[in-house]
Formats: sequence, C-alpha cells, structure tokens
Amino acid sequence: MKKGKRNILYLILGQAISVLGGGILRFALSLFVLDQTGRADIFATVLAISSIPVLFAPIGGAIADRFDRRMLMVLMDVANAVLAVVLFLVLGMNQSIFLIGGLLFVLSIVGSFDTPVVTASIPLLVEESQLEKVNGLVNGVLSMSNVVAPIIGGILYSLLGARILVAGSVILFILAAVIEVFLQIPFEKRTTEKGMLQTLRTDLFEGFKEVRRNQVILKSILIAALVNFVLASFFIVGTPIILRVVLQVNDSMYGLGMSLLSLATILGAVFAGYFTKKLRLNNLYLTFTISGLLLFMMNISLAFTGILFGNTVGFILFASTGIPIGALMSIISIYLISMVQRVTPKENLGKVMATIVACAQCAVPFGQVMIGMIFQQTTKNVFLPMNVMVGLVLLISGLCYYLFRKTTEADIYASK
Repeated sequence: MKKGKRNILYLILGQAISVLGGGILRFALSLFVLDQTGRADIFATVLAISSIPVLFAPIGGAIADRFDRRMLMVLMDVANAVLAVVLFLVLGMNQSIFLIGGLLFVLSIVGSFDTPVVTASIPLLVEESQLEKVNGLVNGVLSMSNVVAPIIGGILYSLLGARILVAGSVILFILAAVIEVFLQIPFEKRTTEKGMLQTLRTDLFEGFKEVRRNQVILKSILIAALVNFVLASFFIVGTPIILRVVLQVNDSMYGLGMSLLSLATILGAVFAGYFTKKLRLNNLYLTFTISGLLLFMMNISLAFTGILFGNTVGFILFASTGIPIGALMSIISIYLISMVQRVTPKENLGKVMATIVACAQCAVPFGQVMIGMIFQQTTKNVFLPMNVMVGLVLLISGLCYYLFRKTTEADIYASK
C-alpha cells in the first residue's frame, strides 16, 4: 500500500474508533444522568454544558498550527481515555451528576481541539485534486460512527449498564491512540520568540486576520454557517415535527425516517468527490436552488397527505425529497471545507479550519430556536412554515450567487 493511502487509512480508522468511543461514552452518560435524576432540566443542562466548548475550537486550531499534529491526535485520545477512566470511577458516587457535568465539559474541550487538528492535517496528506474525495470519506466514516454509537450504546446499556460502556470507551480511545502513532504527517517546527501563551494569542489573531483578509474564506464560512443555521436545524427540529405531528407515523416508521436522513448525509459525504467535480463557487448557488425546489415539492406532498393519499404514501414522498436535500447539504459542506483548505496557507490551516467549524456549529442552536418558532403553531398543517423554509433556502441561493457570481479559479488562488 502506498504511503499516502496508508496514512489516510490510519487517519480514518483512528478517528472512526475515537468518535465511536466518544459517542458511546456520551450516550451512556446522558442516559445515566436521566435515569439517576429523572429530570429533563438536569439532563438538558448537562447536554448544554457539553456543547459550550465548541467556542474553544480556535484555540485548538492555533495549537494545531504550532505543534506536531500526529502527536496532538495521540495525546487527545490518551486524554480522552484518562477522562473516561475518571468517569468510570465517579459513576455511582453521591455527587456523580455534578462531576459528570464537569468531566463532560473537559471531554468536550478535548473534542473541540480534535476537529481542527484533523481537518488541518488532510491537505498535508493528499493532493489538492483529492481533497473533496478524502474529506468526504473522512466525514462519511465519522458520521457513520456517530450513527452507530447510539445503536450500540442503546443495546449494551440495558444489558451491561453505564460503567461497562464507559470502560469500553476507554479501550476504544487507547486503540485509536495506538493506530494514530503510525501516522506520518509533515511537520515543520516553528520558532517561538515569546512565551507559549503569548505565541498562541498572536497565532489566534493571525488566524482571524487571515479570515478577514481572504474574501473566499470569509464568504465560505458565511455560507457554511447558513447551511447549518437553516438546513441542518430543519433536519434536527422540523423533521421530527413532520413525521410525528403531520404524518403521525408509528415508532418504527419514525426511526426509519430519521435513519434514512442520517444515511443521506453520510452518502452525500462519501460521494462528494464525484459530485463536486463540476461544482464551482460561481455555480454553488444552484445546489441551494435545487434544495429549495425539493423543499417546495415536499411541502406540496405534505399538503395533500390525507386528502389525495394516505400517510404511508406521504412518508415515501417526504423521504424521496428529504434524502437528496440531506445529501446536497453534506456535499455543499464538504466542498466549502475543501475550498477553504485549498486556499489557506499551511501555517494557518488549523486556525482557519477551527474558525469555520466554530462558526458552523454555533449556528445550529440559533437555527434550532428559529425553526422551533417557525413551527411553533403547527398542528397538522405545515404548509406556511414549510413555505418560510423554502423562502429561506432560496434567499441563501440568492446570497450565494451574489457573493460568488464573479469569482473565478484565478481569483481563488490569487487570494492565497
């Protein structure tokens, strides 16, 4: 096996195992908190606390640009394993809920550092022409691990309990660290004339300056954030409402519908390399136009559910329009990430990738609130809320056209 392919295999395998371990750990702990307290407010608070550290991602990006990325990946999985061991020890203690919240917060900080390190490493391991393909494969495999983790966790939690699941996550983190030891990522040590904290602060400002200076990066981050703000939030909040309230499907059909949409985003990521061959910044708006039209078709089919056909046919029509939207959403994200990787100087890759990740992820909770307000008065009719969604997606299409209408390949590389 060639060195480049072997490196990508190690990266994908190590990250997949690490993400699986993290997913199982979070699933086990969330159920443990819910079972121990029986209170939704405490459960929601613990989950919310674990989401805050995404704001630390830019710091992780600065660290990724300053240190050996292979060693950082190994150290982060070792840190995850140590934290999981501590969690194993505190489970069952009188104050374990408080400690779990604190440890989950620290665990999430480590996770927020991991994403920029990985995304900044990929351009150093593959040719530019392979970025979309490899980014898609990495994201697809990691997404699959996130989907599989709750399934495995749900089965084993009832059989073995939370402590055994936490112990299993320790083993997975250690295995991931061992695999990542074999990675070979190019690294040039940079001299530091100031103290480490001062250097990291300077690096952070350099990253923000690079984002402001490079219009391609700045516009790409804006579009990526809007994708999560509208489309990702719609899938998280709007889809359950449509399936349960409008179509009134049973539990099995609900699970199938949610699984199909998750599978769509995974397939979109895996095949992004193929679908992005003819995609350019100046025609990217077409993907949003298509998504808007598919949402409109979904809305029409939902409007006639119960009038012209039953809920089963309505479910099939919903899935047949929702699946391509999910795939397109994934393809757009992969293309934008690859574009940013392509135009960012190597010494700023970690910081810039951390910025796009932080902006995109922070957009989701705000989008969820907005989608919740749009669908707030929904009973069985989502015609008006869905029309609002169509309008929002078409607005993004128009903005995308306006931002990139005159952008050529020469402009993209001139900005580097």
